[in-house]
Amino acid sequence: MGKKQRTFMDKIAKGTGARGEECPVCQSVIRNIKIVRAVRNETSGSWRFVETVEKVCKCNEKELLG
Repeated sequence: MGKKQRTFMDKIAKGTGARGEECPVCQSVIRNIKIVRAVRNETSGSWRFVETVEKVCKCNEKELLG
């Protein structure tokens, strides 16, 4: 038996995280975003990039993105 076909709206909701998680404080949808930060190595002076995936809602949006 084949896989169940997803609708276009199901595919969009999966990619944006709009399907389930809701912030208990501000009642907005929690989005997962990737934040890339440039960090300088103190000893060699070279730059490296640190990637983290953060959960963002209206409560912590200014802290993470601002």
